[in-house]
Amino acid sequence: MRDHETGSVWTQLDGKATDGALKGERLEMIPMPQMTWGEWKSAHPDTLVLSPNTPFSDRYGAVRIGTFNPGEAIYGDDWLDANALVVGVEVDGEFKGYPIAEFARSGGAVNDVLAGQPVLIIYDEASQTGMAYSSLVDGSALEFDESNHDDFSVTDRQTGSTWDAQGRATAGELNGRTLEFVPSFISEWYGWSAYHPDTTLYAAER
Repeated sequence: MRDHETGSVWTQLDGKATDGALKGERLEMIPMPQMTWGEWKSAHPDTLVLSPNTPFSDRYGAVRIGTFNPGEAIYGDDWLDANALVVGVEVDGEFKGYPIAEFARSGGAVNDVLAGQPVLIIYDEASQTGMAYSSLVDGSALEFDESNHDDFSVTDRQTGSTWDAQGRATAGELNGRTLEFVPSFISEWYGWSAYHPDTTLYAAER
């Protein structure tokens, strides 16, 4: 994509300018969780809604992520199928992919260390939300286990507080606190590995 002001070219996957006056710059990544309309409206009753009735409606065709498109899957390797979904995470220039299939073995929550920083990676199967957060709260690292699969939540082992998929503590000693978002999003493996050839890959303990 290209910005109107400088004509710089930006990658869609991670918001980096690859050509033009702003080459080398990067857009700030913000959390973008998926959830049902009911959940979103309950959490944000004053929300606005993007109307599909625009002059650009022809640009918003149906896309099924994770579905093979022979015109797209031009990269591949022996690690994963090209269209396998991963939660891609970046910390201080280090990249790691967490295959969606691995979260079934890890209970929906992965405690890991990336670039020396403790992180929590979650995947909520119902909403298909995959996100990563810093595990540090007041300078101390927390560890988490999934506590409710149907209405996704995790519980930290240190205080017993309950956290939702948006990194918010909803009950317990840390109620009201929010974990810091770590740049992360769900991607097909061929895209993640092509943009980040030095990425590592998570595998749950068997």
